Amino acid sequence: MLSKSQLLLLVVGFCLNAAVSADVDCSKRPPFVNPKTCCPMPDFVTAELKEKCIQFNVTAPPPTDGEASGSFESKRRHHHPHPPPCFFSCIFNETGIYQNRNLDQDKLESYLQVVFKDSSDLQTAATQAFTTCATKVVEFEANLPARPAPSPPPGMPFCPHDAGHLMGCVFRNLMKNCPDSIRNDSQECSDMKEFFTKCKPPRGPPPSTEDV
Repeated sequence: MLSKSQLLLLVVGFCLNAAVSADVDCSKRPPFVNPKTCCPMPDFVTAELKEKCIQFNVTAPPPTDGEASGSFESKRRHHHPHPPPCFFSCIFNETGIYQNRNLDQDKLESYLQVVFKDSSDLQTAATQAFTTCATKVVEFEANLPARPAPSPPPGMPFCPHDAGHLMGCVFRNLMKNCPDSIRNDSQECSDMKEFFTKCKPPRGPPPSTEDV
C-alpha cells in the first residue's frame, strides 16, 4: 500500500502531466509542416483519375476587389491553392465512391485496396474517416441557411460543394488519426497533431490535389 507521501507525489505528478498535456495555445499555430511529412501516405487520387478529371483541375482566380484580396482567407488560398469542387466530384463519379451524397462502402474499400495497397492500417483508417465524414457532411449541409448557391467565377463550371467538403474532412481526419505504423513522431509533427487535436480546426476548402 502506498504511503501518504508516495500518494501525494503520485497525485501531484498526475496533475502536472494533465496541465502540460492541456497547455496548448490555440491562438498560436505551430510552424507549417507538410501534412504528408507527418503522415506519409500514397496519393489518394491516381494518375489515371487525375488525367480523366484534368479539365476540372483548374484553380479559381483570386478575388479582385480590395477587401477580399486583402483578407486572411484570400492570402491563405493564394499561398495554399485548393482544387475546385468539380475536381473531387469528378473523382468520386469516376470511382462511384460517393454520389448524390451517398457513400458506397464496397467501392470505397475496393479503391482503397488499390491506392493504399501496402498498408492495411491506412485502409482501415481511411474507411473510418470516410464513414465519419460522410455523416458530418450531411449534418453540416442540413444546417446551412437556405439561400441561393453563389455563382462560380467566370469560365468556371458549377458543381455542388459536398464532394470537396467530404475530401477535406477525410484528409484532416487522416492527419489526426494517422496509423502508428506510418506516422512520423518528430517533434514538429507532434506539435502540429496536438494543435489540430485540441484546437478547433480552421474552416476552409479541402487540401490541394498535391496533398491527396
